[in-house]
Amino acid sequence: MSDIRQDNEGYRRFRAAMQEGKLQPGMVVTQNELCDLLGLSLSPLRETLVLLEEFGLVEIKPRTGIRIVYPEVAFIRENYQFRIMIEEFALRSFGNTVTAEWLENMRESHEECRGNLTDGGPFQEEQLRFLALDMRFHRDIVEALDNRAILDTHTRLQENIRMAQQVHRRPGFRGALLETVDEHLRVIDALENHDVEAAVAALEAHFRASTHRTFAA
Repeated sequence: MSDIRQDNEGYRRFRAAMQEGKLQPGMVVTQNELCDLLGLSLSPLRETLVLLEEFGLVEIKPRTGIRIVYPEVAFIRENYQFRIMIEEFALRSFGNTVTAEWLENMRESHEECRGNLTDGGPFQEEQLRFLALDMRFHRDIVEALDNRAILDTHTRLQENIRMAQQVHRRPGFRGALLETVDEHLRVIDALENHDVEAAVAALEAHFRASTHRTFAA
């Protein structure tokens, strides 16, 4: 399948509406309401709904409407399991080709992020910077496979997990981000030491901790 974010405008608008809070997990809307919210006519909306239903993001309920997925335990677990499989496989390839420049840039970016999260500045701004860094860190690993289909799927999984984390977020989220910074740095440490299996083990530990943080919400 080609990149749905390029081929389906409705999918992009749906994801944007979720991120902006215009659509909420668990919400039920009619087709007409969704058309208005996404700025789509009925025909392209129906094409979009086929994708959204296939990806488990909506449920079409006859005579009731369209239910936006609420990220329950099974949804979170399935997305994490699939993402872990992809990234562990990709890291073994990435670990043999990673450059010193990438490692240096990632270390500096994470250390800067740690400093910004602990200096008492505006949390929302630093959170957005961290989330962008987190997305780039994991995406760069998967890009090493040079497989567009896998990368598109991985992006969708990242988006699903991010949605679940937003729904289940607890007080003290700043601390969770700092824990993630440390976990990423352990992966970077292992790659700097040319120990790919240690990097994979550190990535596994990161995902275990991340899963626990989400489930413990």
